[in-house]
Amino acid sequence: MRWGLLFAAAATTIASNHGPKLRTRFTFRSPTNENVLSILFGCNDLHEIPEIEVKFNHNSVGITRPTLCNNLSEARDVFPMCSGYPDDESKLSRLFRSTCSSSFTSDKVACSSINHNGWRILRFRKQVGSGKQCYKRVQQAIYNWDFVSREGKKSIGILAPKKSVHLAKVNQIQSTANPRRGLLGTFSEIPLFKSLFVVNPIHVIYDVKDCRHKNIPKSIVSSSSYATLDGHLLAGEERVSVVLRGNDAVDIEIVSFSRSAPSVNGLIVWPFIGRMQKLFFLKEMEHLSRVAKKRIIFHVWCMYCVDE
Repeated sequence: MRWGLLFAAAATTIASNHGPKLRTRFTFRSPTNENVLSILFGCNDLHEIPEIEVKFNHNSVGITRPTLCNNLSEARDVFPMCSGYPDDESKLSRLFRSTCSSSFTSDKVACSSINHNGWRILRFRKQVGSGKQCYKRVQQAIYNWDFVSREGKKSIGILAPKKSVHLAKVNQIQSTANPRRGLLGTFSEIPLFKSLFVVNPIHVIYDVKDCRHKNIPKSIVSSSSYATLDGHLLAGEERVSVVLRGNDAVDIEIVSFSRSAPSVNGLIVWPFIGRMQKLFFLKEMEHLSRVAKKRIIFHVWCMYCVDE
């Protein structure tokens, strides 16, 4: 039943693939940074970006944005809501503490989930290292929005075109830095007789860089977020943040708001993607954790070389 509905959604999507329209694609082409745009636009070879209007598929774009100060002169005094600090008293943080279901993975990732106002809200947190260099490595990886993870016959990830493409209109007030990336594609692999890939269109909506909060001294945070575009089977946003705490610890937080897209195919797929969503975010956390520890691994390798 489950696979039958998913194949029905795939068949309907494939049948409607005429013209260079940006949308979720089911394809046997293995997606890469080089071909992700041509896959998303339904072209074999994309020589130039079609001049089409690109819209988001929900009316809550920016729902994950950090809380800005009321005083515009202090616009850089921002901090993400639900950042994990004990003195963070945002409405969502209180809701997480009182009603969410929580667990820890074997890799020490704190996982929380709630349903609120029609959104499935997922939150993942982990301490990944210490020091400003560690923080900066993760910060750059967050802004790049590019990772691929493979486990057995399945792969999953986010692909960024080699040259950034900015198509959607975003509210720059939400950013404290110009977003490095624009149009991106998330993908997941379904192993059949031949691997089938589901590739989805998303667009970065803001980057927040090295911001502080007056109630949390000596800590800084950087964040980036993307939202789903019209044609995606889901609707929502993901925000990834890296925090350098006052005690030099570096934490990563991933927050996702999602619900079914307002389409028949979105309604078909929605009941079956919960497990895949969680796997996606855990693999993203795994990737960022490796980035955080890259310098440590290099130093350990050098020490062994010197000893020999």
